[in-house]
Amino acid sequence: MLTEVPSDTAILVDPGVRGVGIDVGDLVTALRALGAGRTALVPGLARHPELLAAAVRGTGLQKAVVVATKIDSPPVSDLRTWGEAGGLDPLGVAVVALDILTAGRTVDERPAYAVRMVRAAVASLSAPGVAEAARRPVGASLSRRALLSGRATTWVPVVRVDAAACVGTTRCERCVQACPEGALHIQVDSPGAPPVLDISRCQACSGCLDACPSGALSLYGHDPGALAQQLRALLLAGDGAPAPALVISCQSASDPLHRLGKQNGLPGWLVLELTCLGAVGSSWHLAALAAGAVTVQILPCARCRDRLSLTEGVDFTRDLLTALGDPDASRRVGVLSAREPHLRRALKAWGGQTPIVSGTAADRIPEPGNIRTPAQVAAWAISELRSSLRAAPPGMTTSRAPSRDREAPAYDAEALPRVVLGQGAPLGVLRAAGGCTACGVCARTCPTRALSLATGMGITSLVLDPAACTGCGVCVQTCPEAVLDVVSGIDLNLLDGGPVPIVRVTAVTCPDCGDSIPALPSSANLRPLPADLAARCPRCRQAALLSQG
Repeated sequence: MLTEVPSDTAILVDPGVRGVGIDVGDLVTALRALGAGRTALVPGLARHPELLAAAVRGTGLQKAVVVATKIDSPPVSDLRTWGEAGGLDPLGVAVVALDILTAGRTVDERPAYAVRMVRAAVASLSAPGVAEAARRPVGASLSRRALLSGRATTWVPVVRVDAAACVGTTRCERCVQACPEGALHIQVDSPGAPPVLDISRCQACSGCLDACPSGALSLYGHDPGALAQQLRALLLAGDGAPAPALVISCQSASDPLHRLGKQNGLPGWLVLELTCLGAVGSSWHLAALAAGAVTVQILPCARCRDRLSLTEGVDFTRDLLTALGDPDASRRVGVLSAREPHLRRALKAWGGQTPIVSGTAADRIPEPGNIRTPAQVAAWAISELRSSLRAAPPGMTTSRAPSRDREAPAYDAEALPRVVLGQGAPLGVLRAAGGCTACGVCARTCPTRALSLATGMGITSLVLDPAACTGCGVCVQTCPEAVLDVVSGIDLNLLDGGPVPIVRVTAVTCPDCGDSIPALPSSANLRPLPADLAARCPRCRQAALLSQG
């Protein structure tokens, strides 16, 4: 079940939202039922962001969601400035613009979707841990009111590096290579240490988050747990509104969506706006579909559209859905154009489907505290999608009628591919060739703990958790025997079975104490030990050497 709004969060509504066609009194009553620290009407807040400081000063609140009619009215940069003046966290402000609900909505859809949007905004502010922020000039977006008040700067998010979770740049420097601005650097004086961030160069594009296998990087608004909570809020069932189609949009590209919303162009659609789509790959497409979205469409800005990973993620999602037996796989996810005529036609064309998963699947998304990487979300989503598609009868069809000369494809589980490969995959497929000694180097260096050693009944096993492997390749680089190989993709058979031994090696026991002797890689080129010492475990070996004087 969805958690209540935290008590340190205020929900402030500008009464101008009645122009959207929403009863302001009913909306405030519904929002107060969420249990926020304060829910109130603040007349004129959309035009006068300085009213935010007065509304929260002295309350002890840390965060605020401002509900207004238009996007960028007020600008979030101004609200962060005035929110900080009132005691809020530097990044503790989110704006919900309800203008996408203006036209074409049913009586039940408009108020229900409004509450969902507010809950999603609250979730976006609820990322665990400490967010990194930098104060920068507002620049061209500086309002006249802010200029006259002398408030010429605002807070912007930057990437945070968790040194405890990072595996170090000796084993992995994927984030350094992925950063398009060169903001992450290797510490030359500290080999193997985590990368350091040049705050002045970080543009919060989130590209490094996609590359990090261990979840050591974080960015406000892109925490996997917070994203999962936003999907839970937007796709909640049981409030009388139909299952929505979902647009995941870059904030700088979302203006056309708001204009279409006022022109009857978005009935049945909800929008999830993010600061950047750099870290939104196939994991989140699959999670949205598994939580009940009818379809998921991506609206990038020019900078996001240049990323190859964006299309790779969409292509992989389609391939996987085809492998799972969805006859509408090619229409479940796509990339939209920001040009309004094209956008309107595309949104109309992507409609007319039924969700793969119906009911309350959104409530089953893993809790934020249990989500460290998008791979965990992807594993849950694939399980939900497989269960729903398996339950479909043979020859299942969607609401889209087949053409007269072609029947809809039948669902035949036995004939479907079991391994789906692709660069946009959220998981990896790991294979071990002959010659593995189960030395455990890969298990000790795996950043996601997808590999582990298990000993029992005279056997040492290298165990793989396929739901945790992100395909980062750190194990391949560190394997002293060079017998491991990993590719981006999903092995559906392995994913079904949970953790599974991929290598079994007969364990050698110490003749003195009976403990297993840890395996050593044969390619380690260690100095040969005398036979009487090689057969003993390290502890007994040391004792034998001491006894010999």
